[in-house]
Amino acid sequence: MKRLFHIATVILLLVSASCKDEATGIVKHPTNPEKVPTMTSRDVQTVISDDGRTRYRITTALWQMFEEAKSPHWIFPRGVKAEELDSAYETITSIKCDSAYYSELEQLWDLHGNVNITNANGDVIMTDQLFWNQNTHMLYSEAFIHIEKQGRVIEGYGYESNERFTTYTLRRVEAIFPVDESRFHGT
Repeated sequence: MKRLFHIATVILLLVSASCKDEATGIVKHPTNPEKVPTMTSRDVQTVISDDGRTRYRITTALWQMFEEAKSPHWIFPRGVKAEELDSAYETITSIKCDSAYYSELEQLWDLHGNVNITNANGDVIMTDQLFWNQNTHMLYSEAFIHIEKQGRVIEGYGYESNERFTTYTLRRVEAIFPVDESRFHGT
């Protein structure tokens, strides 16, 4: 009986040792946290709450998070649509673009390609690049910008605004002209 117990113990030790050898035989491949995302999500539609209330909806085909990078950031290489929601979950403001980059440390969004913003007043902003600084609550761009606001269109280069679009500055204005509202009402 002792001999059987001894043989069983030796077999158990051999099995344990072989398992350890297998585990140590795995080669770890270092990854570059600047180039390899810590998380990749596809076909995302998510809501974000603030103070216990659902405030935003984000929709994107591809969301890559680089949480281990020196400067943690998110990339939306296939575009993103972000909507601010009211208490009835209706869209107050919507932002769409072809691609986006978000810096977590700076709380800065860099929106690229066909940036289109529409707010609750029906104001529309279109540009190829727009920055949104969540710390200062400001939007700005040096790119060409097209604004439709209060029955007129304003175009130019260089834009700065609060995030509610109530106060803004447009530098190097190219054109200001009224919108012919009859073309929108079919008359």
